[in-house]
Amino acid sequence: MVKEAQTLSIERKLKMYEAREALLNKVGAATFSVIDLDHFLQATVNEVGKIMAVDRCDILMLTGEGDLKITHEFRANEQVPPSLGLQAPIDVSRLRENVDLQGPHAFDDTSAAGLPEMLRQIAEMTGTRSVIFVPITFQLELLGMIGLHYCTRTHHWLEDEIGFISSLAQHIAIGYRYTRIYSEMEREARINKALLDIANDINTGSDFTEVTSRILDRSIDLLCLEAACLAILDANESEVHFSNLRTAAGVSPEIMKTRSLKIPSQQMIPSTVERGQMLKLLGPDQNPVSHFFLTQVFTAGAAIIAPILIEEKIFGALLLLWTEPKAGFSNDQSSLALGIADQLALTLSKDRLSSEVLRLRRELDHARSNQSGQTFIGKSEKVMRCLEMGLYVADSYTTVLLQGESGSGKEMMADLIQSRSSRAEGPYIKINCGAIPEALLESELFGHEKGAFTDARQRRIGKFEEANHGTLFLDEIGEMSLSAQVRLLRVLQNGEFTRVGGNEVIKVDIRLIAASNVHLEEAMQQGRFRRDLFYRLNVYPITLPSLTERREDIPLLAVHFLEIYNKRANKGITGITEKALARLRRHDWPGNVRELENAVERAVIIAQGRLITVDDLPDSVRGAESESESSRSIEIEVGSSMEDVEKRVIIETLAHTHGDKTRAAQILGIGRKTLYRKLLQYEQTGPE
Repeated sequence: MVKEAQTLSIERKLKMYEAREALLNKVGAATFSVIDLDHFLQATVNEVGKIMAVDRCDILMLTGEGDLKITHEFRANEQVPPSLGLQAPIDVSRLRENVDLQGPHAFDDTSAAGLPEMLRQIAEMTGTRSVIFVPITFQLELLGMIGLHYCTRTHHWLEDEIGFISSLAQHIAIGYRYTRIYSEMEREARINKALLDIANDINTGSDFTEVTSRILDRSIDLLCLEAACLAILDANESEVHFSNLRTAAGVSPEIMKTRSLKIPSQQMIPSTVERGQMLKLLGPDQNPVSHFFLTQVFTAGAAIIAPILIEEKIFGALLLLWTEPKAGFSNDQSSLALGIADQLALTLSKDRLSSEVLRLRRELDHARSNQSGQTFIGKSEKVMRCLEMGLYVADSYTTVLLQGESGSGKEMMADLIQSRSSRAEGPYIKINCGAIPEALLESELFGHEKGAFTDARQRRIGKFEEANHGTLFLDEIGEMSLSAQVRLLRVLQNGEFTRVGGNEVIKVDIRLIAASNVHLEEAMQQGRFRRDLFYRLNVYPITLPSLTERREDIPLLAVHFLEIYNKRANKGITGITEKALARLRRHDWPGNVRELENAVERAVIIAQGRLITVDDLPDSVRGAESESESSRSIEIEVGSSMEDVEKRVIIETLAHTHGDKTRAAQILGIGRKTLYRKLLQYEQTGPE
């Protein structure tokens, strides 16, 4: 009786070994095919649980945090409480010091004294009375455990049963290990395929922004990201611009809290990524940099910042964002992030033009966002000062006088001031005083009565009345006749005027913005502009710089106009060659921004390839390089009078500018009127 109780019946042994052979056949067949690990493990617990007639059979696997989690389970009936998904918070590394994790552990009664604390916790969690745990190991590495439980009664575990379960555990380990190796190879192949697809996108795409969006979308899918974007370092390496933000489905773009980030020193992002290493932010609580980046710059739980290096210099970075904090990043995630960043860097280094245009576009977007959506483009110190002055005076009643060369952006500045004023919803009337004949200017401004002059067949309302309770912009005010200046002065003094040919006094409430490309102080000294009107207008003067005074804005403006006319012409131009951009920078632009816009528009129309080249630029611009690089010298004999020296310099400068008196005056540092006066003195009008 005792001997029979301690051994299994031959019939049961046979069933057990038949079940084992069936399981081994599954493992052997799977060794040469793709293993469905979940299906294999679930089939294992089902077969073993039935053969052993236990209440529960389960498999516990190690998690990334080092705990044991029940991943697969068999229950004999519905009365057995489920335990699938339960996780035991156990420090396996410490457990190894006290418990042999290579051999089986059988416990006939879990309520007996001396049960290890780990097993007592598991027994309580699962409602177990008797249990056997057999480690699943491969080359001494613990992968998990298989457990058999009796929940309604105790059970004495026999040696045959323990040996049978131990044998199965070894084969489970082989199947699991093979599947893991296969999965790792599959992941590596998937990463390589993803990088190959990205390389194909880059090589076949014509628009870098579009290609970048596709790459970031792929990254989001492959890495289960919340969002991804680029960070572009500006040319001065003092500010980072975030662009090309792509988000997962359902994620708001508000995840990006700022479009740019000032770099106060080289101690934050640049000092970290210049070494070519990734910056891994595991969560907001990791360190102050992580907290700032994941809460103030973006709203995210974790991030990888992979540098984009071009010719060993930082161009920017690839930003990958996850929703939740991470305990760490897998090798797959790190490899893919570096691979994508390297692909972007390789493309940009092959076509440095694309990287320069991309950087300019980011700076252009930043300039636009800082200027409240206005189209006054620029980031130079003089432009920013003008913008500050314009925005400061916008919401007031003060008369503004805009001065600057033709094409320097006076009308755009007037538009900016009007749009930000309290009169933005009121009338906004513009009139170019230089484009209207002198005899008709007063009628245009103040209106006329019927019969006031020949052809005045009916009363006409003037621009001042049209602009009542709004803003009136008078361009080229320096061209206004003296009589019209008198009437304008009266309006500015008391808001009253009469129509031409009428006696009715009309009161208006307007805000006046005046502009002139003529130096009004010189015109005043020459008697062409009234002194009292000048002082009335000169309450708040803003002098706009010429394009030669803000050459650093030329690339931004060129890209801005390129985008506009590229869309209008429906062409696929992606940028401007370095040589063409250098010619644009060197040209003196006597027509200022308007001339630059015309040059880019012409280049877009005639360009045959994807890039605007030097050959696409106007002749005047193409000659800028040779003209600026050529040096002209003047030989002066000792004993020459100052008058002769001055005359020689003026004549040679005119020859240098091919007769362009405006440019000659600029080079000489004198006014155009002064130049004309000198030429009359020399009885020389200069070459036309």
